[in-house]
Amino acid sequence: MDQFKHKTLVTKPYELTYSYYTSPGFEAKVDSGVPTLMISHGFPDDAHMWAGTLPTLLKLPYPIILIDILGLGDSSKSTTVEHYSYKQQANSLAQILDEENVGKVIAIGHDWGSAITQRFYLYHRARCIGVSLLCLAYQIPSTEPFNLDQANIATTKRFGYPQWEYWNYFTAPDAPAQIEANLERFWEANNGYYPSPDPTDNGQDIWMREMFDVKDGMRDYIQGTGKWAGFTVELNAYARDAQLKKRYLDRLKEGRLAAPVNYYHSLKNNTMLEDERVLAQNPKIEVPLLYIGMTGDWVCRTDLMVDAKEKGLVPDLEEQTVVGNHWSMYDAGNAAIVAGYWADWLSRKFPV
Repeated sequence: MDQFKHKTLVTKPYELTYSYYTSPGFEAKVDSGVPTLMISHGFPDDAHMWAGTLPTLLKLPYPIILIDILGLGDSSKSTTVEHYSYKQQANSLAQILDEENVGKVIAIGHDWGSAITQRFYLYHRARCIGVSLLCLAYQIPSTEPFNLDQANIATTKRFGYPQWEYWNYFTAPDAPAQIEANLERFWEANNGYYPSPDPTDNGQDIWMREMFDVKDGMRDYIQGTGKWAGFTVELNAYARDAQLKKRYLDRLKEGRLAAPVNYYHSLKNNTMLEDERVLAQNPKIEVPLLYIGMTGDWVCRTDLMVDAKEKGLVPDLEEQTVVGNHWSMYDAGNAAIVAGYWADWLSRKFPV
């Protein structure tokens, strides 16, 4: 990241500051007409999450923009839920591209950054010539209101557990302050390793399921109550890095979670419903799409591209899987694997 130039832009119409980073030699590469890689992280991360991919990406011919998505990193910490609409964020990213004189982009995103990337394509098709989604599969625009309770009932029938149960915690009024008061426990909740005690699971890591897909699982762990009273989970190897952990904790302290939890409020409260109804009229992704899933991701399951495939919405899709968890970009080995998949796909689909 030291090689990247940090910049900010105040976007219209809401006067929101977006933080972003451009790669070495950015202007010259843009001027040559090479497509730009625009890469967006998710919750609760920032652009530094991509550090492990950069040794590979910087060897490629493409200029790179790393985005701090709204509410995180050095971008504005708005607590206005409407600011988190996909349309507003897609248009803000387009303003960054205008500021940097960027023409065509290949948009890449993880988690909420994946959701923003998908909608950036749908709102700015002429500009976006390729898409890569990490962990979160294509979320097809719907004309129907989102109902969290019904979604959890439906996913319990489909997968055997309520996929979006943790949204009930992240949208609870006391959650941001409670997490900020127990940030080390939050780090553990996101980055723990907990092999299943059930012998039929063959030692599978079920920690994410226990935290995200069990009622009050994360709340109990954060508070040290209920099933998790007196228990501290083992950490994944990457999460034992003291410097990585300190940077994470420093970023999220002092009231900084009240802003990004609005990603969850925005969808739960259907603040984007009319926008999504418009997008649902033409939801096909007609450019090359690379999806990369993590085998240990219980929320962003690796099999969820099937919905878009069955509807014929992703005709130029390629899929890869990596043995890891949702936050495997913090693991240098897995970050290198993902970057390698990108490099191969980019060289074939967008040769320079």
